[in-house]
Amino acid sequence: MSASAQSRADLVRHTVYEFALTTVLLFVVVTLVRWLALPGSPLAITDPHTLFAVAGIAVAVLIAALMYSPPGRASGGHLHPGVTVFLWACGLFPRRAVLPYVTAQLAGSAAGTALAGLVWGEPVRRIGYAAVHPAAGTGSVELFLIEGCALAAVFVAVTLVMTRPALRGLIPAVIGLGVGVVIATLGTVTGASINPARAFGPALLSGQYEHFWNYMIAPLVGPALVGLAHRALSARRAPEASPAEA
Repeated sequence: MSASAQSRADLVRHTVYEFALTTVLLFVVVTLVRWLALPGSPLAITDPHTLFAVAGIAVAVLIAALMYSPPGRASGGHLHPGVTVFLWACGLFPRRAVLPYVTAQLAGSAAGTALAGLVWGEPVRRIGYAAVHPAAGTGSVELFLIEGCALAAVFVAVTLVMTRPALRGLIPAVIGLGVGVVIATLGTVTGASINPARAFGPALLSGQYEHFWNYMIAPLVGPALVGLAHRALSARRAPEASPAEA
């Protein structure tokens, strides 16, 4: 097999992994909402702050586990279009793979949401397939800025870890922890989607599209800006390091 054919085969395999991983992510997220947020559920948590704190812990562990899994290690375990865009903006991910990865993640979002609907039935329909909503009174601009800035802060932490080779193995844990903290702290304000894949499937299945574009675009803008800034700073440091290395 030629190198180009091998590269295409790897891209297809990794794209399939991204689809499968995102399917699992959304299935579990919708399942969590079904059991923790549905009134009348034996596991229902009525206090919103406690609900989002528990959900944040669960999602943090889930994301880290999926990223550390063999398929996650093979594909990079993006699970999030913003991660793909961030790595491309950093110059660490090929442009030709961006669209296949993002398409696989959004398809996995729809598949995981639909699978949860098939498994749990009417309760999932009653919670609107876990579609994300901000708190009443949260405006579109406010929602966009909070979602984008919160995720940008997570990726600033990721770039700090990336620059230290000895710590790179902690990146999945850092991402999981960062997302969990955002869910726990901002969930009652924005709904804490912070992932287009989190918003896409539930909106598609429920037909609820209010604030949809905020939830789809803000989590791309923040990581993209952080990635571009990291790439620019890295390019500036490289010439400064050259004389010392010589």
